[in-house]
Amino acid sequence: MPMYEYECAECHAVFMRLRRMDQDDSEINCPTCGSTDIQRQISVFATFSKDNSANLSVPLSGDGTCCSGGTCGCSA
Repeated sequence: MPMYEYECAECHAVFMRLRRMDQDDSEINCPTCGSTDIQRQISVFATFSKDNSANLSVPLSGDGTCCSGGTCGCSA
């Protein structure tokens, strides 16, 4: 099951939930204020292969460049 990150539009709390893929956008309540006005966020994740090399998924800024100014090593 994937872990999804959400943000509450009412109180701006950010939280994560482990949910089945078919539940990713189904109604969920904010654990802070109880609101159902929730937006799923785009999250960063990492994967690892058997040979111990890491493939990191790094978000890009709106202009397609690295979000950390090139310091993350993503070569964007």
